[in-house]
Amino acid sequence: MSATVYVGLGSNEGDREAQLVSALEALSRIDAVAVLRCSSLFESAPVGPPQPRYLNAVVELECGLPPQRLLCILKQIEKDLGRRLDGPRWGPRPIDLDILLWEGEVVADPNLQVPHLELHKRRFALEPLAELAPEAEHPVLGMSVVELLAQLAPQDVQRCPATQWPETLSPVTES
Repeated sequence: MSATVYVGLGSNEGDREAQLVSALEALSRIDAVAVLRCSSLFESAPVGPPQPRYLNAVVELECGLPPQRLLCILKQIEKDLGRRLDGPRWGPRPIDLDILLWEGEVVADPNLQVPHLELHKRRFALEPLAELAPEAEHPVLGMSVVELLAQLAPQDVQRCPATQWPETLSPVTES
């Protein structure tokens, strides 16, 4: 049985947009996963130690895998794209992939928390998520994405133009 899953992508090292495109291509090659749509790109101030600004997006997946299996694949994609595990917490990274929401499911174990524990506090995740699924409900807080966004204080997040990233909200086709 498949579910709709929203994955956040972020990058603040190297060619940020190219890193996001590479991650998107890797997502599109996963068996039992279909990339349905992509948000616009958003640039945001980093959370954590001083570092370059992030480029962020959210993708909508149709996923036939269990959450833990998808997480393992996302971690392998991060590793393949140059992410190191020895960096500082919230430090710079070439790619960051996070499961944000999993169609009404709550997952709470030591390796995976869905919905993402910080989702309701992070405009850089909620803005692109709101483009794809404004009415999607946070299953723990019982609020829609747009309601969560409306409660947030302003944060340094702005939509930015794409040169390589697929058109906003368009279906993704494998190249």
